[in-house]
Amino acid sequence: MLVGALSLICSVTVMILFAARRGDGVHMAYAHMGIAAIMAIGFAATFIKANTALRASGANQSAVAALTSRFVSYVWTWGALCLLTVYATGILVWREWLTFSIACIVIAGLSMVFATMLQKDADAGREDATLLKLADGLAKILLAGMAITVVGFLIDGKMVRLLNPRFTDWAANNVFFFGAISVAAITGYALKVKNSRT
Repeated sequence: MLVGALSLICSVTVMILFAARRGDGVHMAYAHMGIAAIMAIGFAATFIKANTALRASGANQSAVAALTSRFVSYVWTWGALCLLTVYATGILVWREWLTFSIACIVIAGLSMVFATMLQKDADAGREDATLLKLADGLAKILLAGMAITVVGFLIDGKMVRLLNPRFTDWAANNVFFFGAISVAAITGYALKVKNSRT
């Protein structure tokens, strides 16, 4: 847990520095993108490892679903921190930053609350069919939504906006794009292994 928190803090710090140095050249924007990609892979890989270990230990479905919801919350929290530290501080100016920051915070909070509810059932040895069905439905919605986001960003050319200094949403686009890939990987894997058990 400590290693994960330190990794998150370090990634956000480095991304702030790269965003602030965008004026030095486009390579700084690419470096920012690289850190976002590494974090996306890190979230997904850590989740898959934790999910595999949890299932191998014989944990019930509530515990596994709680893990998924927690990791989804981690990704959204990371996204909120990236936006707030770059745009709320004025390092980059983008008028939509507050709306998207609030959205990230709300979704992260709801995901963690849901994870807590599922974990409470897991700790009590219960499996609430309604909650698990809701978790399954939300995972499918997130997977579809994130896949659409990734494709939409590619079609709209949002991932090449960093080439033009007049576009200041490029840092947010990096976070949204790779965050979406991470959430899609997490929910996709969770649904895949769940279906393989049923």
